[in-house]
Amino acid sequence: MNIHQISITYVVEQDRLLIRVNGKNKGGEFRAWLTRRLALALLPVLEQSNGDQMKKVVGATAATTSLPDQREQLLAAFEKEAQIRTADFNTPYQEQPAPPDAPESSAEPLLLTELKLTLMDDGRLRLQAFEKLPNQESTRHFQLNMEAQLCHGLLQLLHQSLHKSRWLEATPPALSATKLPTSGEDDTEGAMTQDRPRYLN
Repeated sequence: MNIHQISITYVVEQDRLLIRVNGKNKGGEFRAWLTRRLALALLPVLEQSNGDQMKKVVGATAATTSLPDQREQLLAAFEKEAQIRTADFNTPYQEQPAPPDAPESSAEPLLLTELKLTLMDDGRLRLQAFEKLPNQESTRHFQLNMEAQLCHGLLQLLHQSLHKSRWLEATPPALSATKLPTSGEDDTEGAMTQDRPRYLN
């Protein structure tokens, strides 16, 4: 999916975060619910992943070949990082119907139960989101491959929504101490060279 916009909204009646993603050129809209437990677990992992992503992208720009080039490349790295941290939060979100043939297309948003983040070799961050519910015939899911700027924007939206939800106030110790287990199972595509994915469930 070629991502155009991402929106995260705290819905008081549901006490959940509603994530909406729409694509360019009428690529449709995917929607998913993010529970408090998963949102609080996602925040530190997304922060760390975006930090690693920034280092990889900016580091590639700042790779020095000789001392005379060091200053110029360092300035270029700072400029690139500044561009990454600049996101458009003013344009209203444009709703689109979900693609009718998409497995995640439904009248109801996905209720996310598991997230997987993988930093790719090209600097993009892959976010895989799954809905795995009891007595469900098949798992619904969607995948986002995010450039550093988009990932940073997603992180800012998550911060804003968590602030509105007030979930970060008096967080129970069991949630604030959430850590992700690592898994030996990587994606079959490029599994030998990609960083190990981080799981949330």
